[in-house]
Amino acid sequence: MRHIVQFSGGAASAYVAWLVVQEFGTENTVLLFHDTKAEHPDADRFRKQVSKFVGVPITEVSDGRSLWKIIEDRMCLPSFHIPFCTEVLKQKPAEKYYKELDKQGVDYTIYNGLGIEEWRRVQRSIVRAEAKGRKLRCLLAERNISDKEVKRAIRDDWKICLPEPYKYLKHNNCIPCFKAGKGHFYKVWRHYPEQFERAKQMEELVGHTVFEDKSLSELEAEWIALGEQLELDFGEEGVPCMCAV
Repeated sequence: MRHIVQFSGGAASAYVAWLVVQEFGTENTVLLFHDTKAEHPDADRFRKQVSKFVGVPITEVSDGRSLWKIIEDRMCLPSFHIPFCTEVLKQKPAEKYYKELDKQGVDYTIYNGLGIEEWRRVQRSIVRAEAKGRKLRCLLAERNISDKEVKRAIRDDWKICLPEPYKYLKHNNCIPCFKAGKGHFYKVWRHYPEQFERAKQMEELVGHTVFEDKSLSELEAEWIALGEQLELDFGEEGVPCMCAV
């Protein structure tokens, strides 16, 4: 029996990896990673440190293209309603890996990092897996472990610094995440201007915008005009202290 952790490089999947190892051992655990080539470089540092800490190497199965390349290939921007970025860069590579195990007759259980704060997604992910005849568990939700507890354990107990994006963003995903809202893009504009500029260029390339009412260029002009007021409107989603060492 193999226990496969969907290992993204975020705090939640890192903690799930540790939970799985505690219960089933290193020899039975797989850290399955899909490279989107659009994450902050510090996510790679974090993954490697967690991999060493739990004693399991990273298994990478990737499409090979970046988020930006698949946007160019499709001449379309992904969104919450058409998340082809997730489908191409994560779901299809994962499916390829699972099908190979199916051919080999290997039994396995899949684990993701969804927690109690995302119970709707928890239910949907379990149902989707069951529809394909697979077993999926969401250990954080099962054990009522909060996002705050996860981050505290990683910082204070493991002595591993969380990835830099957690200073400003709620998740350590692609920068920007085209499935996120204006608050996310505002923070990307403030803290990751190169990636924001690239997203603006993608709007111009494909001929439509991330949001229906305004382009990123128009939003940028509004944000410049509003200045500090936006800090009160959007606030900060991350954690104040990233490293305990």
